[in-house]
Amino acid sequence: MQSNWNTTAMIIGCIALCQSAQVQAQAPLSSADYLKLMEQANAAAGLQPVGGNFAGAKPRPRGSLEIPPAIASAPAPAATIQLPQQTLPQQTLPQATPSQPPAPQSAMEPQPVWFPPASPLPQTPVTNNPIPPDFYAAAQPNPSGGLQSSSEPMNPWSSARELANQPWTGPRWVASYASVGMRRPGDESLSLSPSGQLGTFGSDLASQISIGYMTNPIDCYEMTYLGSLHWNRSLESIGPVGALLSSFDPQWLFPFQNADSLSQTHAANLRQYSLGRRWLTDDIGNSAFGLRVIDYNEQYRLQSNRQGQQGHYAADTSNWLVGLGRSIELWRPISQRVALGGAVEGALYGNFANAHVQASDGLSKASRVDDDDLSLAASLGVHLKARYQLRSWAGLYGGYRWLAVSGLASVDDQALPALSDNITLSTSSDATILFHGFDAGLELKY
Repeated sequence: MQSNWNTTAMIIGCIALCQSAQVQAQAPLSSADYLKLMEQANAAAGLQPVGGNFAGAKPRPRGSLEIPPAIASAPAPAATIQLPQQTLPQQTLPQATPSQPPAPQSAMEPQPVWFPPASPLPQTPVTNNPIPPDFYAAAQPNPSGGLQSSSEPMNPWSSARELANQPWTGPRWVASYASVGMRRPGDESLSLSPSGQLGTFGSDLASQISIGYMTNPIDCYEMTYLGSLHWNRSLESIGPVGALLSSFDPQWLFPFQNADSLSQTHAANLRQYSLGRRWLTDDIGNSAFGLRVIDYNEQYRLQSNRQGQQGHYAADTSNWLVGLGRSIELWRPISQRVALGGAVEGALYGNFANAHVQASDGLSKASRVDDDDLSLAASLGVHLKARYQLRSWAGLYGGYRWLAVSGLASVDDQALPALSDNITLSTSSDATILFHGFDAGLELKY
């Protein structure tokens, strides 16, 4: 009986030490395991994710990265093997009688229990792997009931891998709405009248809507639309047109020279579309990659009136930029509700540009021409913003953004053709425009 207990204790000790050696020599970590290690390190340092540790916050959804148990401040005692205590039968000592002398003292003492010699236990190899074995996860109940048997492999990341195979029931949709106010600077000197300049465009207010679908706590497929932004500027004047509008036929220039009134208007429009994949890492660092589309166009109109004869001149440009973009977003928690962050986005496009010119003298002369061009374009965006977490599923954000786009065809960048019955035109796509402005919005997860 005593020998069986000893053999069982030796087997348990060997299994525990062998499993410890197996943990130290485990395979490289997966991405989910690495994120779990990152969360454990943050928890040990006292860092909590923004929006997840305040009054009214919802618990983490089942299927997201699990929260590790609290680590005690005092060091854990070394693991020991408890041997079962062997109860020795009590010896009945014979009663001394007057006729019988008392037994010797050595005969009444219990005899020591003898243990058979055991072979030396294997030593745990020393490695540089700082990952401790997760015996807490190994001691959790199995789905079938009961604690994990010592004969089953004790994988420290088994709970995380089993969790990854379970159906995820967390928030599936991410939606946001923001109001965006943007300025379109540049081209202040554009004017076909020497009486003055058109001035600046100013700013316009538009909406940005984003909808994303989360397939797991990290991967999100998102679609975003920004638009439409409209900028307008105009100028009313009298007198002749400038030297930029020329012609070898005096009849073409008659309604524009010494005009009783000259009216100039210039408009610009911008829309943005994006469709891609976004990687979320606990709202600290996000990245995205996908399709980017920019629709930018301009319209210029000149109306003149001289002695009842009206002249008309129109120049339009359009740009369809289609390409791939990459963005990186980082957040720095300031408190449990407030975080400061920023994002940088870059993209390369193929620009399908078009230029159009149309003119008439108000009588019998009229002409028009179109020209297409395919060129390479690029964009670089910077967005600085702050976030206030209302709940774990809702937050407010706002900031300021800059967007520089090169390789555009603008009206001011075109060489205006001479007025004639057969106008010739060559599209130029060399303009660079910097858009900038503020934004404020609401983000939801459900």
